[in-house]
Amino acid sequence: MKVKVLELEKKLFDGEADKIVVPAVEGEMCILPNHISIITSMKKGNLKIYRKGVERPLSIPVTSGVCSFSDDCAMFIL
Repeated sequence: MKVKVLELEKKLFDGEADKIVVPAVEGEMCILPNHISIITSMKKGNLKIYRKGVERPLSIPVTSGVCSFSDDCAMFIL
């Protein structure tokens, strides 16, 4: 699945992922390829992006933001 993580003035990540763990307001959630479409707010925590062939996930600190997922594409605005 395609993943973009953006801040107001820069792009933090733009690439492919096998799994994403999101610190959602409702609780931590996992997004896998072909997940249903969602939009949710994020709370303080770490956004974890798991990539094929990479042992450890990319961990991006989050204080707040919005997550949207549709058509196998995830967008995070921090």
